[in-house]
Amino acid sequence: MYPRIPSWYQVRQAYELMTKTIPRAVKLIFSYTPWWTTASIILLIILGLLPLASLYVMKLLVDTVTAGITALDKGVVFQELTGLLLLAALISLFTIGGKALSTYLTDVQSLIMTDKISDLIHYQSLKLDLAYYENSAYQDTLHRAQMSGTSRPGKVVSDLIQIAQNSISVCAVGSLILSFSPVAGLVLVGAALPAAYLKVKYSQKTYDLAIRQTEMDRISNYYHHILTNPAFAKEVRLFTSGSFFRQKYSTLRLSIRYARLVLSRSKAIWDTIAQTFITIAIFGSFMVIAFMTISGEITLGNMVVYFSGFQMCTGYVQSIFGSLNALYEDNLFLANLFEFFDLKPAISVPNNPVPAPVKINNEILLSKICFSYPGTEKKVLSDITIRMPKGSITAFVGENGAGKSSLVKLICRLYLPNAGKISVDGIDLSLMDPDDWRRKVSVLFQDYIHYNMSAGENIWIADTKNGPDMSRVVRAAELANADGVIDHLPSGYETMLGRYFTKGEELSIGQWQKIALARAFYRDSEVIILDEPASSLDALAEAEIFTRFKEIIKGKTAILISHRFSTVKMADMIYVLKNGKIAEEGTHDQLIIKNGLYAKMYYAQADLYT
Repeated sequence: MYPRIPSWYQVRQAYELMTKTIPRAVKLIFSYTPWWTTASIILLIILGLLPLASLYVMKLLVDTVTAGITALDKGVVFQELTGLLLLAALISLFTIGGKALSTYLTDVQSLIMTDKISDLIHYQSLKLDLAYYENSAYQDTLHRAQMSGTSRPGKVVSDLIQIAQNSISVCAVGSLILSFSPVAGLVLVGAALPAAYLKVKYSQKTYDLAIRQTEMDRISNYYHHILTNPAFAKEVRLFTSGSFFRQKYSTLRLSIRYARLVLSRSKAIWDTIAQTFITIAIFGSFMVIAFMTISGEITLGNMVVYFSGFQMCTGYVQSIFGSLNALYEDNLFLANLFEFFDLKPAISVPNNPVPAPVKINNEILLSKICFSYPGTEKKVLSDITIRMPKGSITAFVGENGAGKSSLVKLICRLYLPNAGKISVDGIDLSLMDPDDWRRKVSVLFQDYIHYNMSAGENIWIADTKNGPDMSRVVRAAELANADGVIDHLPSGYETMLGRYFTKGEELSIGQWQKIALARAFYRDSEVIILDEPASSLDALAEAEIFTRFKEIIKGKTAILISHRFSTVKMADMIYVLKNGKIAEEGTHDQLIIKNGLYAKMYYAQADLYT
């Protein structure tokens, strides 16, 4: 089956895409590696002209040898020949050194740009809203950006340098070919066009296949993650599900591999046909040159120059088309990288942000809040109004999925409400820099992170803006009842936690929760939010922490989410959520007297103990 010729519209699209991304990529490269890039450009000009010098010296050598055969004074010929050989050797050595230096410069640029682009991906990832991470389309975009984005900008500059260098060489050596025969030059270029067209065509096919297989690739990576990540190890072995995931992975990779091999096979067949045209053109030209030499129309030196020139020029033309193809392919993948860089967060810094209050003087107020997760129509929260006075403890209670954690995400400004507003001392949160407000909030999420770092760093990471303060770290550990855990570790606060790195110490789930709780207490924040803070703690540890909880949060505003009513009872105000709405509100005693949903849940739990 013949490859379909691209329409003018497709060609125009490709051109427009390249004119957008290539200048942007070059600007990116120059901004991070200006001196290395400048050195590469100077070197490419020199290397581009060297082939012509080499050909000319070769011609002189052959002509000198030919003339020397019949010369009477061989000494003069040998002297002249020695000088030419030294010059040829110097050009050859300079070419070798120049290519080695060019490779080194390319490696330096590539390594620098890989790290810089990775840093830009990290920066952009941190800037984007939490909603992006819960969106499969975003995950595809991120995967494609990470898949090849780190190396592509460097390759673009490398391709451009290669095109420029080969173009200089083609102009220099091509002038010899045109002096011999303009028709021969056109034949060589024309013979290379089918190969160039096929390269561009299959670059587009390769890119299209990569786009179609993005999600399949991510799914296979997920299965690989399940089979190799310690977090899944216990359950996979207990349920003996390893062979199931291995089969899922193998089946998916087989499908991915088959599609890629079909494309590769088709590309190889058409590439062979295209190269055949080039071979016929080269050897046809050689035959013409040989006959002209025999007939005395050109010298033996000229024949050697034309032979070499044809080979070199054909190689340069192919290389130019190959680099243009690589540039086109890199350009397609760069579009993914820049698409990722161009994503804009919904929660952004206002033009003139209002500073977050140094201290909360009055209250946090949620007024008529409605919320649905982006991309969904289901209302998670409806008409929520909650008042949280300074220094108070507010508890959110309800069944799973009632909207408790969603409320916390809104208060932390990880999401925007669809309607209503959240204000602090009368100031709307939307008027503040999101990061400025988040520094006022300390959170222990239900799905807290196990950082594979030292015990001290696991606590200090809550406030990296300021340097490590070991007295604060120790104090936070004491408040969370984690000091006893850390004291029994081999190197105390310097002990590496987790088994991911050398000499790491694994903790129990309850011990990890104490470390996470200490992290929440370490930050000097105005608001402390604890989402299921005692879910993995034993009864004694829970009692010890929450006996002095009011002392811990003195002067701060606290929010508790818990299914343990022993924890919730201490709250100054309890809000009971059901289906995203406030079903009841009041103190523990008031809600028990009402004998509604709260009382029902409380007695259901209490009955298990009595």
